[in-house]
Amino acid sequence: MDPRLPPLNALRTFVMAARTGSFVKAASELSVTPAAVSRSIRSLEDFLGCSLFHRMHRKTSLTHEGRIYFESLADIFDRIALATQGLVGQRADRPLVICAYPSFIVSWLVPRWSRYLQTHPDVQLRIVTTLSHDVSFETKNIDLAILSDSVDDPRYISTSLFETTLIPVCRPDYLPPGTLTGDIEDWQSALLHCDTRPGDWDRWSKANGVFVDTTRGQWFENASMMYEAAMSGLGIAIGIKDLLSREFSSNRLAAAFRDNVEIVCRFCVIRPATTETHPFFPTFMKWLQNEVQAGST
Repeated sequence: MDPRLPPLNALRTFVMAARTGSFVKAASELSVTPAAVSRSIRSLEDFLGCSLFHRMHRKTSLTHEGRIYFESLADIFDRIALATQGLVGQRADRPLVICAYPSFIVSWLVPRWSRYLQTHPDVQLRIVTTLSHDVSFETKNIDLAILSDSVDDPRYISTSLFETTLIPVCRPDYLPPGTLTGDIEDWQSALLHCDTRPGDWDRWSKANGVFVDTTRGQWFENASMMYEAAMSGLGIAIGIKDLLSREFSSNRLAAAFRDNVEIVCRFCVIRPATTETHPFFPTFMKWLQNEVQAGST
């Protein structure tokens, strides 16, 4: 290693900690412990002979030297990742890696998968799940993500795929017939939530003019688990309407309220610019758009 250069891993840790403003968040992004982040940054500070962070209780901030250093290094790893993805993405033997929530994969993507394979038998795809809207494209080699709502990040391209709506759902016999949104005392203790979309009940209550205590109820790691809980009669979930067509047709779930005001929910295809060069991306994107245009959502 060039003695004039600090360890590359320590630089990467510093950039991530500076970007997120937290050793804990940086540790999560890098899949290490906060202690490992702290040690790595301390070693970099020893190498440089200056402090890069002010360390306070549960909070860190850049020193003057740290801010100058970060401004010089902020985009270096992004450029390395983009250059690498651009090169690797040209290889026809590398699968196109697609990321989405488990509920979208199971309810929307998989039922349509056979149609894609029939027309593109030689295309190699890999599907992975996420439980967060914050997808680490570069660090996890993900080419594109299909997520509800767009990502407000200039590093990524976001293309609208289709719009659906959010509605409260439950087992058909869970609520008395004719229950209205205003009958709050009859149902607000039975809210079901999921970590992947934590603000849905708040959005729904504002749109419907109903003041619900959204801190009440049961929480689940993802929407698929939440829907299963609703089908088991454990309460009322906020559902993405077009992902529940099988549950509605089989009478396992139904709209909870007849006077419900539905909320628009948009799905987008989000990816780094280098994904555009992947040989499998154009055909996959065209297939997605054709599925939507054919009215199969």
